[in-house]
Amino acid sequence: MALKRKGTWLAAWVLVGWLAGAPAGAQGLRDAQIFAPAEPAHYGGGVRANEGFFFCYDGLYWSMSAPARSTFGVDTSTLATQRQVWWDSDPNHTSTQQSNMNTSFLENQFTPGQRIELGYINEHQGWLFSYFQLHWSGQGEGRPGVEAYFHDDNWGVANLPHLYWYNTAGDYVFAPVYFDNVGIELYTRAWGTEINYLVRTHPGEWGGMWEWFSGVRYLEFDEEYDVDATGTSSATCVLADTKFTNYATNKLFGPQVGLRWFKTNDRWELSLQGKFMAALNSQSVRLGGSMATLGGGRLLAMTTSIIDDSAHMSVFSPVVELRVEAKYQLTNKVTFKAGWNGMYIGELARPSRMVDYHLYDTHVMGILTNMNRDLCFLQGVAIGIEINR
Repeated sequence: MALKRKGTWLAAWVLVGWLAGAPAGAQGLRDAQIFAPAEPAHYGGGVRANEGFFFCYDGLYWSMSAPARSTFGVDTSTLATQRQVWWDSDPNHTSTQQSNMNTSFLENQFTPGQRIELGYINEHQGWLFSYFQLHWSGQGEGRPGVEAYFHDDNWGVANLPHLYWYNTAGDYVFAPVYFDNVGIELYTRAWGTEINYLVRTHPGEWGGMWEWFSGVRYLEFDEEYDVDATGTSSATCVLADTKFTNYATNKLFGPQVGLRWFKTNDRWELSLQGKFMAALNSQSVRLGGSMATLGGGRLLAMTTSIIDDSAHMSVFSPVVELRVEAKYQLTNKVTFKAGWNGMYIGELARPSRMVDYHLYDTHVMGILTNMNRDLCFLQGVAIGIEINR
């Protein structure tokens, strides 16, 4: 809850500080008269654009698109050679090992957030600082009777595959990887900040005005993928209990350009805005957990194992943001606004796709560093107020 309140408290303190800082902020702030009556005009292309300091606060309700589908275990539909396994309950029964659970249940998830903008403009030049945050969004699903395929190398100590056991005839055979219950959860959040230099043009022939942006921006996209695979007996669930978390952080930083067009008509204003950032994305992925902690099974070459791996990559990530807003002037300086936002972030590390289900000769599982180029589309509504813009 403290994380969710952070942006709201920040907005409150910025607004209080802005209003209370009049003595230190020169005559323009002391004479702001933000509650003076609105003065709509119908000549010369509409109301003259405000100048001086401005503050904006928006409440956000955005969705974040789900990652591409991934499989718990190796996707067996891609394997050229299938593996036959022998079941303990019926040693004469063999079947092809499957991976029968995936993340297709994940949906575009809506979550609340906030955006704060603070800036200053004098005649045709100014600056803009912006901060936004979307709170953690989570979803998950649990299923009974789940199989999972693991690639299997010979274990370094016993020189046997991890999943070998004896059948009742005393032969070495592959044991099936089966769990009584598997729960999968995914948590996602995004936040960012930016600073821009503004250039405002003269009103156009039909009254519209343009504002050009140039500056730098920082975005962070974090995601956590949790798996809890359990069983009631190690005799039938040979890798139970297996629990792990794969956590990915994408830190995007780079130059940004943008353009905003707005036009007034009486108390109403329509604005359209677009931004583009060419970002260097510093990706960090951390996988941790444990495997086969239930113990007591008949696997010949494997006992409880720690899952531990990390990776760091750098890629180029394009970011495109669009904003459409309608505004209504309540007083001379205060405006109510509502609109739609969309943001595309490319080349992201999303951890559900980056788990390596492989039992190596010295360790178990790892990170698929070549699967770090997913994407996310964020979109939704924004409702808020502006003071003197």
